[in-house]
This record gives sequence, C-alpha cells and structure tokens, in this order.
Amino acid sequence: MKLNKIALALFAVTAAPLAANAGVTISPLLLGYHYSEGADDEQSDQLGYYKENGLYTGAALGIELTPSTQFQVEYGVSNTDGVGRDGNDNFDAEQEMISGNFLIGTEQFTGYTDSAFKPYVLVGAGRSKLEFKDNSGNEVADSIDTIGNLGLGAMYRINDALSLRGEARAIHNFDENWWEGMALAGLEVVLGGHLAPTVAVPPQLEPTYVAPPVVIVTPVDDIDSDGDGVYDSVDQCPGTPMNVVVDARGCPQVVDIEDTLKMELRVFFDNDKSAIKNQYKSEIAKVAEKMREYPNSGARVEGHASKTGPSARYNQRLSEARAVAVKSMLTNEFGIAPNRVSTVGYGYDQPIASNDTEEGRAMNRRVYAIITGDKTMTVEQTKDMVIN
Repeated sequence: MKLNKIALALFAVTAAPLAANAGVTISPLLLGYHYSEGADDEQSDQLGYYKENGLYTGAALGIELTPSTQFQVEYGVSNTDGVGRDGNDNFDAEQEMISGNFLIGTEQFTGYTDSAFKPYVLVGAGRSKLEFKDNSGNEVADSIDTIGNLGLGAMYRINDALSLRGEARAIHNFDENWWEGMALAGLEVVLGGHLAPTVAVPPQLEPTYVAPPVVIVTPVDDIDSDGDGVYDSVDQCPGTPMNVVVDARGCPQVVDIEDTLKMELRVFFDNDKSAIKNQYKSEIAKVAEKMREYPNSGARVEGHASKTGPSARYNQRLSEARAVAVKSMLTNEFGIAPNRVSTVGYGYDQPIASNDTEEGRAMNRRVYAIITGDKTMTVEQTKDMVIN
C-alpha cells in the first residue's frame, strides 16, 4: 500500500543519520487494542461499512528534544473484521496509520527527578488509510484521512538504554469527524543514552548605581500656595491641583498608560442563511468604530450552525460563510483592514442551546466575535495611580 511505502521510506531515511546521536529512541514493537466501535455510525453512514475493535501493531523512531520531551514518527496497522450496513460481517478491515507525535514529559514543567517513572502527554497528527475488502480480496471501500492524536502515558526506565512504555490515546479523524481510541504498550530503546538535564548558571548581577537625592534649599519664610510640595519661589507651574504628582519644578509629571479593549459581538442568522439581517448592522458598525479607535486591535470571528441540513460538511461550510459575511461587512463597508480580522467555522460542534427545539436551533445559528487591542495614552500622573 502507498501509506506503507511512505512509512518504510521515512523510517529508513531518518534512522541512519539519527543513530549516531545521543537521545535517539526506537520502539521496535508497539502492541495495543484499537477501539473503533465509537465511530460505527459515522463509518457506516459515510463508507457503508464499519470496522470492529482489534489488535494494533506498530513501531516508532524518535529523537529527544529535551531530557523529558521527544518527537517520534510512528507507523502502525490494525487488522480486524469489517461489517456492512446490513450486518454482513464477511469482510476484512485494515487501517494503516502514520503520524508524528510529541511526547512531552511532565518533568518539563515540574522539574527533573531521579524517579524511574516518567509520565508524559502525547500530541500529534498524521494520516490514516481505512480499507475494506470482501472474501475475494477485492476492495469495496476506503477512506484516506487526516488524524490527530492526544494521549496520556508513562515510561518506566529499566536503565539508561531500556524503558517500558504504556499509553492511552484518543484519535480524531478530522476529515470524517469521528473518534477512535487506543491503549498500547511496548519497549523503548535509547541509543547513546538519554539527554542529561543542564544545570542553570545564575546570572552575574551588575552593581546598581543609586543617584544621590536632590536637595532644594529654600528660604525659611517661603510658602507653598498650591500645596504641591514645591515652594512658590521655585514653582514654575503655580496652581497645580492637589492630587497631581509634580516634579522638582512644581510641574505635573506625565506617564504613559495602557488602555485595553475587549469587546464582544453576537449576530444571529435565519435557518440555512449567511446573510446579515439589518438589525445587526449597527452593532457591527460599533465594532468597526472601536477598531478604528484602537489601531492595533484585531477581531476573531467564529461562525456556528444548528444541527440541521444534509450533512456535517454542509453545516461546516455554512458556519464559515457566516463568519466571512461579518468580516466582509467590517472590511468592505466600514474600511477595516482584512488582515485585522480572522475567521473560523465550527459547524454545529459548539452549540449554546439544545438543537432539539426551534428556539435552541435559532440560538445556535450565530456568529460570535471577540475584539481585543490596546493603545497608549499620555496623562498627568495623580497620587492615586498605581504605576508598575
């Protein structure tokens, strides 16, 4: 299979140059239980067949990036029975997966220890090919998709070269929108020994120069008419308000302060529509006005859909179109630069109300935008300000 050839080529090309370096890891055999039944309905609807749970075998090649974190390329195969939509189980199912995974050790954040038990979090992505064949070996259906991996696991270091590995993993199929699971175990071999933690050297502190205080000599009979702490004889800014901080000349001190913007926008749509209703145009105009007031501000526009329509892909495109409609009004009608507005569509994956009622579906047909930014203003410093 094509995916199989790609995996073998990656392992062959990568292994040779890495083998000479310390921290190169090899997992020659990974055995696991591949749980597929959680995606039975989606596989049956989209492919006409679904894959039963089965044994997973694989191998991995990696390199340590830090003493507790490594990057691995993993290839594995799951062979089991396939079942047709009508319940006919006279089919074979094979799923090949190749992925690149980061194994991020918790000691990266908690500090390194001498314990042999090394927990980690796994995050990665790759490709999956799911293929169904009949008893004659003829292919009846297949699906090649992008997958994401998220898991928890731990290494138990037997010595500096060998470790036992156990892991529980969730696998998400982004193209077909279904979830699978896996529990696996294996043996990991480290070539050249693990990377050693580096010992931080404390920085050398430079001596700090402290300027001597400024002493202002004033006549004994001088007065301070405005009460700012500077006598009238040297006060160059008389009449300063009591709450204003002044310098040695009696003039107000100015400081730069950060003014932060955080604003939300909600726009609701008619069923199966991405056109913006007139009642929301004034709200979008307010967002544009604030973004002009804060020149470095940006907007993240999220589109959503209710769980109606012919398919998840259709709702995904509809949610993206709703987000783009709001962005287009900001850019085309109100002159906001396009690079200041980002859009994303979530389909019907993030409802805020039940899709079982019309009222709930109406709430879910929406765009939600967050506008953030800041600007610097120069103001006179007052005594009640807290300046960091």
